[in-house]
Amino acid sequence: MTDTVVVIYSGGMDSFTLLHLARARGYNVHALSFDYGQRHVRELACARQVCDELAMPHKVIDIRALSEVMAGSALTDNVAVPEGHYEQESMKATVVPNRNMILLSLATGYAVTAGAVAVWYGAHGGDHAIYPDCRPEFVEKMDAVCRVANYEPIGIEAPFMGFDKRDILAEGVKLGLDYSNTWTCYNGREKACGLCGSCVERLEAFAANGLPDPLPYEVAR
Repeated sequence: MTDTVVVIYSGGMDSFTLLHLARARGYNVHALSFDYGQRHVRELACARQVCDELAMPHKVIDIRALSEVMAGSALTDNVAVPEGHYEQESMKATVVPNRNMILLSLATGYAVTAGAVAVWYGAHGGDHAIYPDCRPEFVEKMDAVCRVANYEPIGIEAPFMGFDKRDILAEGVKLGLDYSNTWTCYNGREKACGLCGSCVERLEAFAANGLPDPLPYEVAR
């Protein structure tokens, strides 16, 4: 019997690649997305379209009611999204308090229901400087807890932990993926801004792989 995994799928390029990697490895994939009041909610429309095209089980969970306990971030509050590279101190404004612990806990519950063996999420090496819940020690401890939290042990896996965004894109290129139906920008406008940390990192990844980014940008590239 084919093992099932739950992939936390935001609609961004990292989780898009992760979703297809799981499929390429032969897993039965259930995609799980979350609406937590993020200003870049446009990514969820991308997630829905991709899963519809793949005829893949996909749930979008509305957790906006938790906004009061996930407040203070430029991604969820009326705070300007900082511009620049992820390594800059200002990018800490994009941290959503305890986001991945909350999302992984909910995904683990769904994994038990779906008969899955693990939850995958797209934390990667480029996130380590800014996001505590994308670091190896967090993944290791969440994995240990989720293996004993239910009668059914559920693993927490971050297959891209040793990758940066350039490596993730290179993996997607090997899989023949089209990134036109992904959304990375922290601003949810018609075009990607090209200036926020998420855009800067994405553009660097495409440049490093010698490829044009298929998304339109407000700032000419």
